[in-house]
Amino acid sequence: MVRYLLRLGYIGTKYSGTQKQINVPESKTVQNVVESALLKLRAENIPTTFFASRTDKGVHALMNALHVDLDHKKADEFYQPHNIKRVLNSYFIENDHEIVVSNACVVPDEFHARFHAKWRSYYYRIAILKPGLDNIVLNHCQGYLPICEINRCYAVPSELNTSIVKNVADMYCGEHDFSTFTKYIGRTPWKSTVRLIEECKFYESSYPNFIDDPQYSNISIWEFYIKSQSFLYHQVRKLVGTAVAAGLGRISLHDVKHMFEAPNPENWIKCHLPPAGGLYLAHIHYDKKDFLMNDLSSHDRIDKEETICSQM
Repeated sequence: MVRYLLRLGYIGTKYSGTQKQINVPESKTVQNVVESALLKLRAENIPTTFFASRTDKGVHALMNALHVDLDHKKADEFYQPHNIKRVLNSYFIENDHEIVVSNACVVPDEFHARFHAKWRSYYYRIAILKPGLDNIVLNHCQGYLPICEINRCYAVPSELNTSIVKNVADMYCGEHDFSTFTKYIGRTPWKSTVRLIEECKFYESSYPNFIDDPQYSNISIWEFYIKSQSFLYHQVRKLVGTAVAAGLGRISLHDVKHMFEAPNPENWIKCHLPPAGGLYLAHIHYDKKDFLMNDLSSHDRIDKEETICSQM
C-alpha cells in the first residue's frame, strides 16, 4: 500500500460541493467523481480520498489537495504518480468534468492532507458595476457581465466605497472569535471558533480582463485575498458580505466591531451572503519536512523525483 498526495483544481458550478453527501448523485460531488476516476486504476483496494479542504456548492478551487492509499494488484508493483495523473485527467475529460489534477506524488504513510496543511488561502472576486448601471436589480445583472464572469464573481453597485472595504479587511487580521461569521446558531462542529487570520486584503485585480470582451467596460474587478490555517463554515463569504455591506453604507464600522465584541451568528445583520461562485480556494501549503520519506527502499520502483511534491 502506497499513500499519494494529489493536487487538483476544479470549477465548482456543476458540483454540490467537495464532500460526498447522502441523496446526492455521485456525479455531483468532487469527491465522488475523483474516487470514480481512481477506480480506473483497478487497485486491489477501493480508493477512499481525504481532502485538505471542503468547498461548498458552487465554490471553485485553483488548488485543493487530497491523499489516497493505493494497493497495486501485482505484488511489489506501485503506481507511478505521473500515470495516476494521466488516468484521472483522461477520465475527467471523457466524462465532461471540470476537474484537473495538476500534481501527484508519494508521501509518507502517516501524512494527512487535511491535518498537515499549514495554511489555506482564498480569493473572492468582486465585479463593481460602472456608474449608470446602478438602477439594475443586482440579482438580474447577468446581461451586463462578461460571459466568462458568470458564476465567477459577485456584482455590486458603483457606490461601493473601496477605502472602507479595505479598512474592514484590515480589521479581520489577527486572532478573533469568528462565531458571528458562521452559519451555525447555538451549536458548532468545531472545538473553537477562534481563528488567526494571517493576511486579509482587498485590491483591484491585476488581471481584470480574462479575454477582450466589450462587456468588461461595464465593470471593474476587485479581489479579496485571505489566508489562515483553517476557516469556519461560510466564514470567508460572510466576511466578504460584511465588508461589502460596510462599503455600501448599510452598516457602520461600529457595527463590524460589535460583531467581534459580541460573537454570535445572530449578530450578523443587514448583510447579504455573497454567491458561492465568486469564491476560489487558492492554495494549500505544507512544510517540506512532512514529505520526507524515512525509507524509500520499499518504493524503489517509483521514480525518485516523484516522491517529492512541488508547490509546498
